[in-house]
Amino acid sequence: MLAQPASKSNETVAILPSEINQFSAELFVEIFVLCWRSFTPPFDDIYRSGEPQDSSTTVNFEFKTEIARLAHAPLLIVARVCRKWRSIAMGTSLLWCDIELDSVLWASPAQRRTAFAVLESTLTRGGNSPLNITLTQRDHPIPFRVFSTLAAHSQRWETFSCPSHLIGAFSSIQDRLPRLQWLHLGISQYEPGSLDYWNSPSLPSLTSLILGGEILGQDMRNLPLEQLRQFECGAIDQSNMKNVMSLMPRLSPGTEFRFLVHQLDEPEDWAEIERVTSNISIFYLHLLGDFNVDYSLKVLECVLDAITLPCLTQFVLESLEYPCCPLLWSHRAFLALCARSSFDCTLRTLEIYDVHITEAQLVECLSHLPSLERLAISDHQPIAPISARAGVGANEVLVTDTLLAKLTHTADSDAPSLVPRLSSLGCQTLMHFDDRALLALVVSRLSNNFDTGQPQDATGPQFGIELSWLPGRERKIDEAVLARLYALRISTNRRFTFRMSAAEDEWI
Repeated sequence: MLAQPASKSNETVAILPSEINQFSAELFVEIFVLCWRSFTPPFDDIYRSGEPQDSSTTVNFEFKTEIARLAHAPLLIVARVCRKWRSIAMGTSLLWCDIELDSVLWASPAQRRTAFAVLESTLTRGGNSPLNITLTQRDHPIPFRVFSTLAAHSQRWETFSCPSHLIGAFSSIQDRLPRLQWLHLGISQYEPGSLDYWNSPSLPSLTSLILGGEILGQDMRNLPLEQLRQFECGAIDQSNMKNVMSLMPRLSPGTEFRFLVHQLDEPEDWAEIERVTSNISIFYLHLLGDFNVDYSLKVLECVLDAITLPCLTQFVLESLEYPCCPLLWSHRAFLALCARSSFDCTLRTLEIYDVHITEAQLVECLSHLPSLERLAISDHQPIAPISARAGVGANEVLVTDTLLAKLTHTADSDAPSLVPRLSSLGCQTLMHFDDRALLALVVSRLSNNFDTGQPQDATGPQFGIELSWLPGRERKIDEAVLARLYALRISTNRRFTFRMSAAEDEWI
């Protein structure tokens, strides 16, 4: 506990336990970073904090919160504790490199004056350290002075995020972004700005790019896609989809491609998409919003039919509104994609927690994926209104004794186990399995008697299981089995990992 600060001259002094100030300056910096980062929630979450509902009071509350964020208020507080803390907090430039500006800061002339003064002070304290800048605009326009002030420090930008319509205000910084690595041009209610000057010469260090839906209609030929390691797009209609797909061939091997789709059109509008081949390593498809499950199946089929991914190592499907809007498995389209993309040699990870797939479909898919190392699946109960459809909802309990047995290495069997290289299994489950079948799987995967085809250290193969029970389905693992699992973790020198918990944000 700190003693009450006592005033001495114009400086606030605190009495500290002598051991605290024995810490190195580097440790204090790490502590102060955590102090600042955990200061306030994202702006959109502030409304949920129980603040007053009166509009004028709420605006004042918002401004005070955002000006404190911009001022790095926690650092100003710790700087008052003692001379050493003040020297570290005020003299370490990297503590002052996060600039978050919401339009509430510019709501009135008085607020603008305060915000400008704090902005310039924070930029000055940051010295030459890299800047992480976030601009959001809701109700109030951002003054031109803000753009010019930030542009004067463009040489320091490392990450930058703003609505797409604001990028035109930074046209003067072309060829003055040597450090920029991460760029996010988000969704905007206004006409997006031009992408003309966001090109390779202007962005020599860019490795991560996120584009919102509206800007996908712009001319994107100059974007430095070939140098990216991460590329994310948010499509809102079939036209956006076509534009995104046309960019995929330009992405380099090893790139992570994340495709967020707001599925709004009728399914027939998604039928004509040109086929593309891309060397990306990670394909992540996330359907957003409240969508018709039949439409989602058509969208998924269209996407899978249009792509060939010969270098893919990770395939992930997600639904933002799951389980209200589950993804239906496009079995034919996925198997065709496997065949033409050589997934049997390349694919290492398959994550389909939010997908309704039958056990028979899953087993057939796995039989075509001998190189798979991580599998993530979920049990499902039939969900209206899709439960009456033939083949959907009738057999969607995947984590069963049958599946576990198929994944178990068996020395005296002529038939090889499914997924011989499996080293990580994630399951959200209704707990419809015999615990002894789970133990048999673990023991077989940790045995040195089976060649997984993977490099191993001197102690043998590794294997991990993550079990998350679905709501209302918690049960204890058999005590003898659980004791054996924990014993394996110790005896294998932690080559085996086991974690069990409740599934988050799940509903059945």
